[in-house]
Amino acid sequence: MDPLERSDPKRVGTIMLRGRLGFGGMGRVFYGVTDDHEAVAVKVIREDLVARAEVRARFVRETDALRTIQGPHIAALVDASEEDEEQPWLAVEFVRGLTLKEFVETRGPLTESDAAALGVVLAGALSDIHAAGLLHRDLKPANVLLGQDGPKVIDLGLVAFADGPTDLTTTESTLGTPACMSPEQANTPKQITSAADVYAVGATLLFALTRHYPYDGGNAAAMLMNIISAGVQPNLEGLPDRTRPLIEKMLAHDPVARPTVAQARDRLKELCGPAPLKRLVEATYVERESDPEEIAPPPRPRRKDLSEVVRPGSVVAKLADRLRSTYSVNAAF
Repeated sequence: MDPLERSDPKRVGTIMLRGRLGFGGMGRVFYGVTDDHEAVAVKVIREDLVARAEVRARFVRETDALRTIQGPHIAALVDASEEDEEQPWLAVEFVRGLTLKEFVETRGPLTESDAAALGVVLAGALSDIHAAGLLHRDLKPANVLLGQDGPKVIDLGLVAFADGPTDLTTTESTLGTPACMSPEQANTPKQITSAADVYAVGATLLFALTRHYPYDGGNAAAMLMNIISAGVQPNLEGLPDRTRPLIEKMLAHDPVARPTVAQARDRLKELCGPAPLKRLVEATYVERESDPEEIAPPPRPRRKDLSEVVRPGSVVAKLADRLRSTYSVNAAF
């Protein structure tokens, strides 16, 4: 976390902002604390983009998706602005830990069993998203936080309905991240299915195991050309023998040839070994030196002295003594 700058807001809604966490194409992300002492990450749209209808629509779509989707491995929505507010914002639970991208780039690839455990978590998160009738469309290592309670999927800014074309895909909008984008998403982004998210999980696991993506090309345009060319095979160098067949199928050029989310999850469970989530957290949870301090719980209210209200020896005082004695005898602890 970096300190707030003078031009940054100090408060949004009921949330006090305490620092900067990062920034992206649509806006800035701040660290904040709610009035209920809950740590949150607050995304605020950039001032120069607020007037763009497409950006606002995408922001509303993300907020609605977070309200709809529930799952243990998806960063939960805590609060959000009203749709007509001048400065849109949303707040999700703050997850301590590195992104998968940061972890692999600084500490090296995951073991095969840990990567399989990660895959089970990601497949479970996608199942929750798909069950709500949505697609993520931008799953990638940078959108996976390795938290102390397990990995969490973040950033539903490109979420789309699974049962038809999305109105948020235009020539001006970001379609996803090329490194983890399926061929059909690069070619016909308005007609994708859940198989595109399966491909993204395969690309993410490939990176987690090898520190490289399925395709390269020197720049985004060249990479996209390689992705959409059926004759160019993905780079699977470095994949362990047991995991390679599954990831190869997940990265199939034809979406019909890929396993479903449930099929991929079942196979990944077979590769996990015992206590997979516990082992994964122990291997990947890292606290940043710049992380904000843990929030202390609010002080408990002082117990009132009722002697000033209830006169000793009175009927009320005797009744209170009898209730206390009965409770202490029958208490189950």
